[in-house]
Amino acid sequence: MEYYILLSPFVIGTILGLINNPSIENNVDKFQNLLSTRKEKITPYSGKMNRFLIRPFLWFALKIKEWTNDIAHPGFKSGLRVSLYLYLIELFLYLFITLTMLIIILVVVGVILWILGKILASASDTETTYKYRKTFYKKDNDLTDHVGLRGNKIYSGTNWFNEELKGRVDNDGNIYSGTNWLSEEKIGRIDNDGNIFQGTNYFNESKVGRIDEDGNIHKGSNWFNEEKTGRIDDDGNVYKGNNWFNEEKEGRTGI
Repeated sequence: MEYYILLSPFVIGTILGLINNPSIENNVDKFQNLLSTRKEKITPYSGKMNRFLIRPFLWFALKIKEWTNDIAHPGFKSGLRVSLYLYLIELFLYLFITLTMLIIILVVVGVILWILGKILASASDTETTYKYRKTFYKKDNDLTDHVGLRGNKIYSGTNWFNEELKGRVDNDGNIYSGTNWLSEEKIGRIDNDGNIFQGTNYFNESKVGRIDEDGNIHKGSNWFNEEKTGRIDDDGNVYKGNNWFNEEKEGRTGI
């Protein structure tokens, strides 16, 4: 394929030179006059396309006319000019395609490196983020870390087959652990702003986290020490993780 591309301008120019038809010479002259007119029109413009592509092409194309003016044989002169014009077009097309591909590759590599940097940065924080502070929670009370919406029950498990009831949140936002009314006990509450409190009443409760408007779950007593530990989606599924790449389902909320 490469040989055809390299030889085709030479073959075409040779054939036109052997034909030695006056109409060919006239058409070549018209093309050269068109190039001269085009060069005069774009001279006032300083765009990057004109500066780095069109102007250099026209400069070389008009130089071909100057370099071949002294050739006496009209057929040979026209054929040589056509061959050189075709080679010039191939050269500029090759440079344009190569530069375009290089820019695309650099952009793609840059995007990939940026994504990898984000993933690695998130992964490096994962171990610290998901070490639960057991001093704050007992085994049965860890559901304060991922409470559901008001009026819903809280289940642990990754699917319907292995899930089990852990507690519930009543319509007033009170959080209960236990599987039924006889065994359940209040362990905290959620206020109207989504703040999560641990404790059995107003006198011994303390803030341990919050749920924002998007369902993201944050652990911490204030804005300065809180960290995202999961989220609740629109279907009530509860996920543990600080981003989409490392999260995993650990339960759900529902009736």
